Amino acid sequence: MKYWIIVLLLCFTCLPAYASEFKWIDTHGEMHALADLKGEPVVLHVWASWCPPCRSELPGFAAWLNRYPDINIIPISLDNTIEEVSSFLSSKNIEIPALLSDTDQAQQLGIRGLPTTLLIAADGSISQHHIGSHNWDDTAFTKQLSDELLP
Repeated sequence: MKYWIIVLLLCFTCLPAYASEFKWIDTHGEMHALADLKGEPVVLHVWASWCPPCRSELPGFAAWLNRYPDINIIPISLDNTIEEVSSFLSSKNIEIPALLSDTDQAQQLGIRGLPTTLLIAADGSISQHHIGSHNWDDTAFTKQLSDELLP
């Protein structure tokens, strides 16, 4: 039992305090960074088309994203190419931006499983870290996120 407690403590103490170095590209090949959004809270949702839990939660996530247009929501895929991301989203009629990053950057944010949702506070610190798929219609979960994001 002591071993598991130590492992859990080490995992959570390894989480980065700030996420401003995280970068991604869009379908135009343009590079973006969380540092560009400093001063604004952000929901960073990391997923991949090859991840079964990600695939099952994406429609609900996309609907949630559309319900909160005033929140900075960045859905990042860890697929191999931006073309794979665009093709997958198009084939499933999922209307979220096609954005791509890599596993090295995701791991630097403390992401160890997919999907993962991070809430990045206005100062760039990671204030919430949610691993695994979620029911985006669950009012308790969405309230937990939106309370920190909406004025």
